[in-house]
Amino acid sequence: MGGEHLSKEKLVEAVEREFPGRVSKDETTLKLYSRDYWPLALLRETRGEALPRPLLVVWPESAEEVSKLVKLCNEYRVPFVPYAGGSGVIGGTMCEGCVVIDVKRMNRILRFSEEDALVVVESGVMLKKLEEYLNSKGFTLRHIPQSFPEAAVGGLIATMSTGQFSTKYGGIEELVMDLEVVAPDGGIVPLRRNIVPRAATGPELKRLFIGSEGQLGIITKAVLKVFPLPEHQWKNAYAFPDFESGLRAVREMMLTGAVPAVARLYDKDDSAARFHDARDTLILVFEENSKEILNAKVSEARRIVAKHGGKEVGAAPVDKWLETRFDVISELKKLVVPLNLWFDTIETAATWSALPKVYRAFKDRVKRVKGVYAVLAHASHFYTTGACIYFTLTYEADEQTYWRMWEEAMRTLLETGATISHHHGVGLLRAKWVAEELGAGLQYLKKVKRCLDPQGLANPGKWMGD
Repeated sequence: MGGEHLSKEKLVEAVEREFPGRVSKDETTLKLYSRDYWPLALLRETRGEALPRPLLVVWPESAEEVSKLVKLCNEYRVPFVPYAGGSGVIGGTMCEGCVVIDVKRMNRILRFSEEDALVVVESGVMLKKLEEYLNSKGFTLRHIPQSFPEAAVGGLIATMSTGQFSTKYGGIEELVMDLEVVAPDGGIVPLRRNIVPRAATGPELKRLFIGSEGQLGIITKAVLKVFPLPEHQWKNAYAFPDFESGLRAVREMMLTGAVPAVARLYDKDDSAARFHDARDTLILVFEENSKEILNAKVSEARRIVAKHGGKEVGAAPVDKWLETRFDVISELKKLVVPLNLWFDTIETAATWSALPKVYRAFKDRVKRVKGVYAVLAHASHFYTTGACIYFTLTYEADEQTYWRMWEEAMRTLLETGATISHHHGVGLLRAKWVAEELGAGLQYLKKVKRCLDPQGLANPGKWMGD
């Protein structure tokens, strides 16, 4: 223990010497970096419980400086964790005694090409800033998660984020063309020599870093696809006889090519809470740069909706969603905290054939857990093969109820044919169940982790092991 303490002291001295004015170890800063937006961590903090404190926080300004920091961590055998927007909800950045490497000063937009429809950025650029820049050029990333105001590009990639317009534009993994990464030994894995739309030069090593949650290294640059801002948009909402009818309608849209930019199917409970309308409600947004293509898609969508029993209710629910879409959790907290309740969200995905069973079983089984108050649901992020269902839960504000609820939720998803996470990731929260989903594949991921990070310093204590 004495040797470990001495190593940390020496590392702190070395980092302060190499990064003057860009290191903090004061209590206020360490407390700020001791958690992300994991609801359990927020609950513990609200109750005055201590959270794991990092050793210090450093703000590098280039990949070379990240490399230098990581090499120092290796020299003194002190763990490190990358940090960007801090908007995760799974405890993925919580790391006792770690050096927090915050990339937010690496925030340059390095290149934008209108002709090639791509942008090259440093990983600390805030998503909102990037989107505003692209909009000024007539383009968009169209990656708009609920964390849009707080998220940074590196964190979105490291957690395999998706956005509200993903049904048309895809998740972050489909937008990434290339990455620059600092490996756990401090070596820099550069961008490919040439930026190309696709290459068959062997397995793409850097795909491993998408969703790696900082356990395999630190993302420092990204090449991303962008799109012209859509000139034409159409929106409307429909009430369905039941949730399953709405699912069948969106499935038919996806398979016929009438793909909306946004489709969100709220069940009766969720619709009542958000729109004061206790009907299964589908909101749709179509957007295109060709009026003719837009009209054709909308015409086909209307035909399909009517075929499955959907009744038009007007655009008011869409407008309400557009107006409040980034405030859901803060609004929910205002409602539940005075009642000594707490909140969480659990997102999953399944194929079309499994979705109805996943939805019904989850609502039934999790609602019966002692202390769970409400289970709301909406389907979003649609694919030709299935969709994501996003559950919003309120429950008695105590940790025993929290873990009982999560145990039942994960069991239900695994047993009904769904994934334990569609886009929030694993972190500390889902580590207990990830082996059941990945099977032997997890052991091979751990071998990769040990190969890249033999000292186990990159975000240790998480699901890939130390």
